[in-house]
Parts: sequence; structure tokens; C-alpha cells
Amino acid sequence: MPRWQLPSTLPPLYAGWMAELLDGAIPAETAATCEQCAMCSTGETSPATLEFFDPATKCCTYIPSLPNFLVGRILDDHTPETAAGRASVERRIDARVGVTPLGVQTPQVQALLYEAGGVSTFGRTRALRCPHYREEAGGACGIWRNRNAVCSTWFCKHVRGATGQRFWHAQEQLLATIERELARWCLVRLDVEPEVLARLMPRGESRRARTTTLDAAAADGRVDEAAFAASWGRWRGRERELYRAAATAVAELDWPEVLRIAGGSGQAHARVTASAYRALMAEDIPERLVAASLRVITMGRDHVRVAAYNDFDPLDLPRILFDVLPSFDGRPTADVLRAIRVAKRLNVETALVRRLVDFGVLVEAGAQGRGRSGSPSVSRS
Repeated sequence: MPRWQLPSTLPPLYAGWMAELLDGAIPAETAATCEQCAMCSTGETSPATLEFFDPATKCCTYIPSLPNFLVGRILDDHTPETAAGRASVERRIDARVGVTPLGVQTPQVQALLYEAGGVSTFGRTRALRCPHYREEAGGACGIWRNRNAVCSTWFCKHVRGATGQRFWHAQEQLLATIERELARWCLVRLDVEPEVLARLMPRGESRRARTTTLDAAAADGRVDEAAFAASWGRWRGRERELYRAAATAVAELDWPEVLRIAGGSGQAHARVTASAYRALMAEDIPERLVAASLRVITMGRDHVRVAAYNDFDPLDLPRILFDVLPSFDGRPTADVLRAIRVAKRLNVETALVRRLVDFGVLVEAGAQGRGRSGSPSVSRS
């Protein structure tokens, strides 16, 4: 198994659940260094380019939605190191924008800006900087111990490339499903009125959420008082009490109960996550491989920089290795490696082949949608 630094970087609540689901510890993504952001410029290239993030934002240009039980956990955490984060959540509750019994949601204006900006603004716009970002602490996360599924599972770089990314994406879907279903379960447990539940889960909610329109209050960042009161019912004025009660209710659950509450969707995502974890911990290589289509960022006499699975995580290859990639054409991998040794006098070790597979430079023959046979495509960035 890979000898990576342990333990997992998941929040304590989620780490406990995943320990029940998976067969071992989750390796830490040590290439994604949040304290010294791996995506900030070292001075070699301007931070204004798409290759780097703004040091004043890092990747924290996303305002998270926090389910009710996580909000309650943050409010109840009175350790000194969490004071700043707790205060930032208190401010969001006091502002009441996006504050519902289900949790503290991303404001509509910021959700629209996030969707419209895409990669050109991600990591680079202060207008979307997270309210829990601690500038005085070098960009530390104020709610690190209770951050949501998205913030817990997103990394700019992965030790095992696409293999790692697939695992974390699977886990994000699992945890996001759990967050949604537990938040609703909490409201039933707390006997929230049916008319309030109906407002929180309107007809057609299963369709992808649409944030293309705004009402006047949302556009101005203010609260529609009548709508706010209707969305809270008899809990109006006791918002913090509901959040704390939700945290208490979830704390009493064990993993089988959490999975039961998450329903069929949660159980399906749990199976996918477990499968992705087994792939993450495996080191074997496919019996037949083909060269994937790559985006070549720079090509020099001795080295080539390529992007395969993620533009944030390019891979530098020796030119001699890059030139033999078309040799992987679906024949048995052992035969290809032998042919390269004879024809090119180049010994490509299996550990290197595994890395090329992890980063999507080579893909398993017949894997649809993950690559194709042939020479790597060349496109300049």
C-alpha cells in the first residue's frame, strides 16, 4: 500500500463515519498543501494567469452551505482555536440571508456569481471569498473541524492523480447525500410543522437547483421578513436552538443509522465510495493500456509538461518517455514494456507505469470515455 502520511484530513464527524465504511485509514493528500498553497505563485509566473490562485483567496472562493447539524456543532464548539470560525457563522445567522431550518445556505447572489465565473474566477476573486476564511491566520479555515462535504473532499492536486480524484469525488457525493438527508431527518425529529417542511422541500425540488433568477430581496442581500417567518414557523427567533438540537440528534447516531437515514441514494454512493477506496489503495497495473489524449502545456527538448485529468495538477515527463507513449496501443502491458526496452533501450518501471495510469496519461484499454489510443494531442495553453 502507498506509504502516505496519515491520518485523514476529514472532519472528525465524517472521519468516524468513513472509518466504519472503509477497510482502513484514508491517505492524506499531501500534494495539496493548504497552509502553503500549492496553487499560489512562487514568483516564476504572474499570479494573474490561470495557472495560479490569488494568495489572498487561495481556493476559498466558494461560500459553503452548512447543514443544520454542522451549524450546531460549530456553535457548540467553544475551544479557543475555533472562536473566529464560530463568530463568522454567528454573523451569517444574524444576517439571516439563506438561513433556514435546513441550515445556512449559500446566498443566491454568490451562487450565481460562482456558476457564471467558472474556472476564470475560481481561486482568484475576492468577491466570492469564503466568510470563514481567516486572513489574519494566513488563510486558515475557521470551521475546519466542521466544514461541509464539498470543502472536506476537494483538492487541487492528488498524490495518485485521477485515481485519488475519483475517490474524493465519490466521497463528496456520499457525504453531500448524507448531509441533505440528515438535515431533513433532524427537522422531522424536532417536529417541525408540515407547512414549514413543504416550503423547504417544494414540488420539483429533485430537479437541478436553478439560481438563474433573483427576487429583489435576494439581489439586495436583504431578507424578506414574511418569507423568513414562514420558513421557520414556531422556531422563529430560536434558530440557534434548532441548530444545536440538530447537532445533538446527529451525535447520537451510529454509522448504520446514518446510512439507513441516507436511504437508497446514500447506500449506493457508499458502495461506489468503497470501490473507489479499494482502487485508491491498489498498486496493480492494467493488463492492457493505451495512450490517452493529453493537453501539452509546454514541450522542450528534455521535458514535456502535460495535463491529463486536471489542469491544476500537471505532470512533467522526460521527453524520451513522452515519445514512447504511443507504444501503449492495447497490447499486453508486459509485451509493450519489453518492446520499449529492446527498441529504445529504455526501462520503464512498473511503478512509473502506475503513476502514468493514476494521472490519466495511460488508460486501460476499452475504458470508455477515459482516453483513446494514439499519440498524445498537442495543444498550447
